[in-house]
Amino acid sequence: MTQTATRPTLTPVLLGVLALLSSFTPLSIDMYLPALPVIAVDLRGTAGDIQLTLSAFMVAFGAGQVFYGPAGDRFGRRPVILTGLAIYIVTSVGCAFAAEAGHLILLRFLQGLAACGGVVLARTMVRDLAERDQAARAMSLMMACTSIAPMLAPLIGGQVLWFLGWRAIFWVLAGVGIVGLVAAWLLLPETLRAEYRQPLALSSVLRRFGELFRHRAFMGYAFTGTFQFSALLSFLSGSPFVFIERYGVSPQQFGLIFGGMVVFMTLGSLLNARFVPKLGAGRILRYAVIVPAVAGSTALVMGIIEARYGNIGMWPFILCIGPQIATISLIGPNSMAMALQRYPHMAGTASSLMGVMQFGIGAVFGAMVGQLFDGTVLPMVAAMGIAGILCLLSHRLLVRRG
Repeated sequence: MTQTATRPTLTPVLLGVLALLSSFTPLSIDMYLPALPVIAVDLRGTAGDIQLTLSAFMVAFGAGQVFYGPAGDRFGRRPVILTGLAIYIVTSVGCAFAAEAGHLILLRFLQGLAACGGVVLARTMVRDLAERDQAARAMSLMMACTSIAPMLAPLIGGQVLWFLGWRAIFWVLAGVGIVGLVAAWLLLPETLRAEYRQPLALSSVLRRFGELFRHRAFMGYAFTGTFQFSALLSFLSGSPFVFIERYGVSPQQFGLIFGGMVVFMTLGSLLNARFVPKLGAGRILRYAVIVPAVAGSTALVMGIIEARYGNIGMWPFILCIGPQIATISLIGPNSMAMALQRYPHMAGTASSLMGVMQFGIGAVFGAMVGQLFDGTVLPMVAAMGIAGILCLLSHRLLVRRG
């Protein structure tokens, strides 16, 4: 039997497993968002200290992809994913036993290092098995499935917090890690072609990264997705304190607000999957990047007004933030598919570079929101507005000329 005859295909079952692997990011972030104020009190830390548990995860998640992508190009997707999942389970259990803010920050950093392998190589496997618009469609379907995680995670986290306390949230994450490990072990095939295996020598890895950095269109797509993702992380970092402390909503109500936004993200992913074969990923992306720039700028202006006069309230901001967050379902899959199109021979490395940029720059945005939080909505919407404008500029200045 030839290698071609046994080559795996992107079946619904495989897509479901890849969606599960991709869900570790929103699960690890969103499930404990309602507990951030409680964790701050219990561990005797400031809002900025506890926000660093989120930023530490993001920094590690981004930095770890520098290794996981090239490792996946060398050893294959499957063994790297399984190793990362095993470590994720152990670190999640460790988070449940954290005794102070510093311990939790360190453990979340290690948890982020473990979690990123499955996520970066899941989208790499889509690229292994699909091309351009087909890859964008598959990533949109995967994102639609993954959107269930951020929709349910705050709701589950709020209920677990209410009945069992915040430490139980990390036991739940460890359980999800076990499910992911079993599913990957039983159902995940190897998709890396033998002729595409790359050496893991430092000189070879640096050469491949250098090739990507020199490609203007690739960097344009990468920055477009990165700044849209930075807006999302700015929201994740600031929204628990803004909505729960500033506007007085309960953790359960916050979960409902967040879940409503994710519903629109899911609908956007399904619409993108339906229309991208007809319209093309590039064309949809060209118009989608306008939304975060307009919505983010509007929220920024309102934030300045409320910080000075205090007379706007919560719902006008939700009406701006909702569309900006939902547009990630159009910008994320299409920018990723377009960026990876030229690099089947080093898809893991290209995917990892985009992940490093997204989570590295996104973590900076998120940390700034946490450190500058002054009891108003302004730091959060300022970061989101800046990210939205940079998302549009990255596409217009780099992609169209690239």
